[in-house]
Amino acid sequence: MANTESAKEFLGSDFEKYRQTLNLAIRSDESYLDAINQYVVGRRGKEIRPVLSLLAGMASGNLSSENYHIAAATEMLHTATLMHDDVADAANMRRGALSVSAMFSAGAAVLTGDFWLARSLDVLIRNCSHEILSNFTMAIQKMSEAELLQLDKADSLDTTEEDYFKIIYGKTAAIFCASLKSAALAAGADQERTDAIVRYAKNIGLAFQVRDDIIDYTPSLKAGKLPGADLKERKITLPLLGAFANCPRQESRIKSRIREIVNVFNGKFTKEEEDIVAEVSAFVMENGGIEYSTRKMEELSSDAVRSLSVLPDSEAKNLLADFAVFVGRRDA
Repeated sequence: MANTESAKEFLGSDFEKYRQTLNLAIRSDESYLDAINQYVVGRRGKEIRPVLSLLAGMASGNLSSENYHIAAATEMLHTATLMHDDVADAANMRRGALSVSAMFSAGAAVLTGDFWLARSLDVLIRNCSHEILSNFTMAIQKMSEAELLQLDKADSLDTTEEDYFKIIYGKTAAIFCASLKSAALAAGADQERTDAIVRYAKNIGLAFQVRDDIIDYTPSLKAGKLPGADLKERKITLPLLGAFANCPRQESRIKSRIREIVNVFNGKFTKEEEDIVAEVSAFVMENGGIEYSTRKMEELSSDAVRSLSVLPDSEAKNLLADFAVFVGRRDA
């Protein structure tokens, strides 16, 4: 599952049905919008979320037509947030190519993101139950609340570990939960199996974000993420919180240095900001912040695997477990 292509191969025609559903949903008679949509589709990522959604449905029941619409809505919602994020972060690159905002314009990226968001909800309204629609609208609400909490904490720099996990649940895990829970329901899973899938989704979503936050301090992993990007936005993430826990006497000084970062969200670093990032990164590395975060990530990964124990044995279940194990490995 580390290679999502093998999971797509296993899903076979079910994955193709998802793709067809997605392509149909984003089609537009407006030529400019359609050109942007085709640009985005042509540079799609690993499609981890729809893959996990389909696997969750398959592992907990039998796929129905609703499952393809859920997978498509999941990818559309995720893609919409990426387009919006690239505008907010002034990011010129996405998945190794120019972002929509850089290729077209910031306005085009925002409006195309709005279109994808609206279409994702339209797909759910037309093809899925009210409960499934409610799962996704709640996830969107959680995402918005988490992003605003993160902005607030970037100003105050008083993020606690409880705040951190609340933020990353909303930012990342909520859409995993909405998608995989909905997939289980659409596949006819009973309450026990649905609850197991939700536990898996929450843990895998949290672990996924912790892993991403570790990568921000370990550019040697070459994940395509700009080193120091989180600090650039004055985000206090788990590696830094772990270092504070291990060396509390330095917390005030480090936060004072982070407060000197004022050039937020323009995608560039001044020389002074580069020095601050280097200093904070060294503090994290020297005070066990990476190890602290890695232990938490491994715990979340293990909890995700354990949650699958109530599901019947199947290749889909094995692939879900493989993905959880992969996410829990910092060097993968």
